[in-house]
Amino acid sequence: MQRIAVLTAVLLAAGGAAAQEWRSAGTGEGARAFFAKGGRPAGVEIACLSGGRLDVTAAGNGARFPRDRVVTLVLSIDGAAFVGPARVEDEATGGGSRFVRPVAADEAGALLAALRKGRSLEVSSPAGFMRLPLTGSGRALAALGPACAAG
Repeated sequence: MQRIAVLTAVLLAAGGAAAQEWRSAGTGEGARAFFAKGGRPAGVEIACLSGGRLDVTAAGNGARFPRDRVVTLVLSIDGAAFVGPARVEDEATGGGSRFVRPVAADEAGALLAALRKGRSLEVSSPAGFMRLPLTGSGRALAALGPACAAG
C-alpha cells in the first residue's frame, strides 16, 4: 500500500511539472515569453518593445491596487536582483491588478541573459511573492528573435 502511495505522489508531481512551462508568442516587436500553468499564462510575462526595451508584467493575487500608485517590482534570478518601479494596471481578466515594469535597453540584455541561463525566478510585488522555475525559459526567450536581443 505504501508503494502505491509513493508512486501516486511521484506521478502527480510529474504531471504537475509537465503542466508548467515557459512559452512564447508572436514575433518582432510585441513578441512575448511567459510562464504558463495548465496552458495559460500565469505569473510573469516578458514583452519585447522597440529599441531593445522590455515590459515585465507580474500577475497580482486578485487584490486591487490604485492605478495611480507607483510600486516596486523585484525580479531575483538565482540571487541576482533586478529592481525597478512598476505601474499598476487592471488584470485583463478578473478584478485584480497586475504590475508592469518597463526595462530600458541598457538593462534588458542583462535581464534576458539571466532569465535564459537561470534556474529560478523570484518575483516580489505589493501582491506578494512567487517563485517560478526557469527551465525552458531560454528556448522561449530565444524564439522571440532579434526584437528582444536588440540593445
